Amino acid sequence: MNWDVFRAYDIRGIYPEEIDEEAYYRIAKGYVYFFKPKTMVVGMDARLSSPPLKKSLVQGFLDGGVDVVDIGGITTDMLYYTVGASSEYSGGVVVSASHNPKEYNGLKMVREKATAISSETGLFDIRDALKAGKDAEVTASTKGTCTDRDILDHYLNHVLKSIDRSVIKQFTIVANANFGYVCRPAARIASQLGLNFITLNFEPDGSFPKGPPDPMLPGNRTETEELVRKNNAKFGVAWDADADRAMFFDEKGEFISGAYITALLADILLTKYGSDNTIIFDPRVIWPTLETVKRRGGRPIVSKGGHAFMKDRMRRENGLFAGELSGHYYFRENFYADNGVIPFLLVLEHLSTHDQPFSEIMKTYTAGHYMSGELNFHVKDIKAVIEKVKEKFHGEGQEDFTDGYSLETAEWRFNIRGSNTEPLLRLNIEARKPELVDQIRAEIENIIKSA
Repeated sequence: MNWDVFRAYDIRGIYPEEIDEEAYYRIAKGYVYFFKPKTMVVGMDARLSSPPLKKSLVQGFLDGGVDVVDIGGITTDMLYYTVGASSEYSGGVVVSASHNPKEYNGLKMVREKATAISSETGLFDIRDALKAGKDAEVTASTKGTCTDRDILDHYLNHVLKSIDRSVIKQFTIVANANFGYVCRPAARIASQLGLNFITLNFEPDGSFPKGPPDPMLPGNRTETEELVRKNNAKFGVAWDADADRAMFFDEKGEFISGAYITALLADILLTKYGSDNTIIFDPRVIWPTLETVKRRGGRPIVSKGGHAFMKDRMRRENGLFAGELSGHYYFRENFYADNGVIPFLLVLEHLSTHDQPFSEIMKTYTAGHYMSGELNFHVKDIKAVIEKVKEKFHGEGQEDFTDGYSLETAEWRFNIRGSNTEPLLRLNIEARKPELVDQIRAEIENIIKSA
């Protein structure tokens, strides 16, 4: 296998050139070698390559003497729920490459209680064990057994506990599943709550016929936006292919940045659970959430982004909630893990109890705040470019190195960092005036072009 498929917080590569059935078999044994599990939960996303890769993964565990509970085609957060809710399981693995194009596949792995595994907590140790051939040492006189289990009903009961079902209004909502398995829990929720779902891309299809299943891409939002307007929907929601991320559109069909949804959810949850709680968020765009948490009397913490790092920080701080610009949202009542359905339910409940359009509600968090949106650049040397940006802006404001490089003044702020999942340099700018966003963007883009 290509060892570069081991990333900061998961495994991803092109199938079968970079990662194949043999790799999955070996990775399972590497997990056994390093963590010594007894019973593992395994599931998969809708990708065409997922069934044969899952089969190899399961076989690796079985040959290592580990029992497997196969929960089939799932969303990633269904795996987190299954492992987190039961002491029966040593850990879990979902075969998925999340929002990446169809030719990719990968793995997200957790330990007991859905504790994340990252480069700092075992992922690179598994890689190094495989490099050293340690997986060949994993044998068992008695093979493990594999059991199929359907966990959908239990999962639905879990996520629905996050809201008061009695207040829910029967809104018209556009729901875009991006051809992933979230269609199953989402359809059941719509039925149970009496919602009028206008569905889009609601049949699992791992060929992803409309391109990469990533609603963060502006080109992937058009269908949802148009359907919201056409149907006079209360709001729209779109999930990525493995549905651990949720993204929202107001009643006008306008996309709402995850930076603002993080602020909204922080507000909702501090109201539900009290101000004496910690809210965690990534450093890409911080002002809306920072100001909301301070206004509510909560404790704000900026943490390195990425699902494994955010979960680890959530556990260490006993965080009530964490949010990322990318649309990952984490909840203490969800084993500190991210979930794509709970944010949808919380927004639904909030709109049901507030007699205002979504766009009006969001003005609390967007007023006087301007941002660039995430800008992505292909560069030869990410570290070198960031170093040149640091040289240019050093001394102009407060610097922070939590994740990449951030610089903050009273009037503007930016964060520049390398992606953990793709070979890209990512830039986010926020400011008190729109012209400052354009000014800082031009300055940084000139540095990138000259690098």
